[in-house]
Amino acid sequence: MTETKHRRPARRTLAHGQPLRRPMARRTPQRRPTAGQRPRPAVGRLWQLVVCGALLLGVVAIKLTAPDTLEPYRQRLLMLMGGDTDFTAAFSAVGHAFDGSLTGALDDAYTAVFGPRQAQPTAATYTAENTPEDVCLTQQVLGFAYAAPVQGTVTDGFGWRENAFHYGTDIAADAGTVISSFADGTVTAVGDSSQLGNYVTVSHAGAFTTLYAHCSRITASSGQQVALGDPIAEVGETGNATGPHLHFALQKDTVYLDPAYYGIG
Repeated sequence: MTETKHRRPARRTLAHGQPLRRPMARRTPQRRPTAGQRPRPAVGRLWQLVVCGALLLGVVAIKLTAPDTLEPYRQRLLMLMGGDTDFTAAFSAVGHAFDGSLTGALDDAYTAVFGPRQAQPTAATYTAENTPEDVCLTQQVLGFAYAAPVQGTVTDGFGWRENAFHYGTDIAADAGTVISSFADGTVTAVGDSSQLGNYVTVSHAGAFTTLYAHCSRITASSGQQVALGDPIAEVGETGNATGPHLHFALQKDTVYLDPAYYGIG
């Protein structure tokens, strides 16, 4: 049986022997997407960044002017701004596009709006169920001039400790540092106890009262009229104290207020 060989067809040549070249296909210009067509992924991502950036600026403004207003919508904003894109990574990429000059600012803005990565306890965690009845967490109008009774470092603020509620603010200072009256008033009590050590209380206008505890000594006397800034005691560590400091408390009638609202803490 004879084997059949397949021969390749001869190439067409020009008259002078050069092979004939096929004409090049004409390139058609790419058309821009028209209405109804999906934009490119890069364009969609760019628009998402633009919208997120505008929304972020608005949210930062709300956070700075009315922080409590933002809390109920925080999770929803995260979902809206993130979508199918990693929000943090997207803004980091924008920062790198500007040679890293915006990365820190964007990170600060993100933290300012959505808080640190690990939630910190705040006054917002208090509810009617876990707030003592003799505590008010809203700021009250005092109606008179006042000033911090001592300059120092706040070592313990107003609020829940591990096992008990702390009804005042502790301010560490050197032993013997002068303690001044928070405002004009009348010294109503001078005493000592196993918990408060040497203490003094001053009543002020509008049924407000201040307490100064753990003093090394009291320099004012009961019934004495005092003015804002007058010396009434000295810092110590008497009573249940682990170091020299002032325990300062503020009350309206029998309800305790947070001294942080009044520049203490």
